[in-house]
Amino acid sequence: MRFRDAFKVLETVGRVAADVAMTQPGIRRRVERVQGRVETLRQEFETIMAEAEARAEALLRELQAEAMRARKQLERQRTAADHYRTLGLAEGAGLDEVKKAYRKLMRQHHPDKHSTDPAAEARAAERAKVINEAYRELTALLTGRESRAAT
Repeated sequence: MRFRDAFKVLETVGRVAADVAMTQPGIRRRVERVQGRVETLRQEFETIMAEAEARAEALLRELQAEAMRARKQLERQRTAADHYRTLGLAEGAGLDEVKKAYRKLMRQHHPDKHSTDPAAEARAAERAKVINEAYRELTALLTGRESRAAT
């Protein structure tokens, strides 16, 4: 007899023995208890894995958001010189100086101040947009916080 044939015979004998054993009420109860416990453990495992997956996804979203904020701050750092120039300040000026320069320039270039001349009003409106962007970006850079409009 070859090994394959021997294994088939053993497999058949094992199945017959299991079927005979399951006819015994005590053995059947123990097998059913074990099957119930295995099912309970499987469900607990699935719950634990679903919770771990949800936590991992939340952490990944947080890390992605942090990376986006860091990238945005890096971009602000690169363009800061232009924004300081727009406000007429030296690089490295503090938040108070930025606010003061912003307010001064907005008083000069506010569109309402030039309401009698439509061309001057349009130029002032465009200049005010540039000043606002410079102020928004520099305050975000200096404070490390996004304003609602800077997002």
